[in-house]
Amino acid sequence: MSSNKSIRRLGDLHARHSIAWMNSTATPRSRIRRKRALLMGLLATVGLLGLASKADLAIATPAQPKLVVLDIELTGDLGGPQFTDEHAVRLKTESAILRRELQNSGLYQVLDNTPAVPLINQLKSQQAYWHDCNGCDLQVGRQLGADQVLVTWVDRVSNLILSLTYEFHDVASGQIVGRKSYDFRGDNDAAWTHTITFMVRDLKESQGK
Repeated sequence: MSSNKSIRRLGDLHARHSIAWMNSTATPRSRIRRKRALLMGLLATVGLLGLASKADLAIATPAQPKLVVLDIELTGDLGGPQFTDEHAVRLKTESAILRRELQNSGLYQVLDNTPAVPLINQLKSQQAYWHDCNGCDLQVGRQLGADQVLVTWVDRVSNLILSLTYEFHDVASGQIVGRKSYDFRGDNDAAWTHTITFMVRDLKESQGK
């Protein structure tokens, strides 16, 4: 802010001196040259103000937390083997939607999980769920250099009654820094997607975005 004020004072001083200079006696040709010089000076001042404003904005805007978004998991009544393939596709599709929505929200820098796939597969072979693995997900966060890890799961009570829960795990402290659940109806793509988009919108509102 101090840089803005200094440049504005410089601009005001430049304008006052330029006006006084313009009002002095001069030939028509010299007045034209002075008008051009005044215009160039004012344009330079405006440009400096714009640069200072951008610099102040960059300083004031905090960096987006680096976030690992693990695939959504399904718990509860899975409905039998006839739903296995359907759920596998849905979990993959909706996990991609969740990453995209979070990236587009501007709240986080969503990291690429690809470099940690071997570790993810290893941990998944040892644990049933990310939210119940005693913080094993933090290993993925540390490998990818993340600030937080997002663990999300859908609990299926029946084909009609479900709930989505998320937890944000802080990599440095290992603490849960955010948690919430959303009830929804319908084990189908549209219902899952609607709940995910509502979740991200709710996160933005809770952070004043």
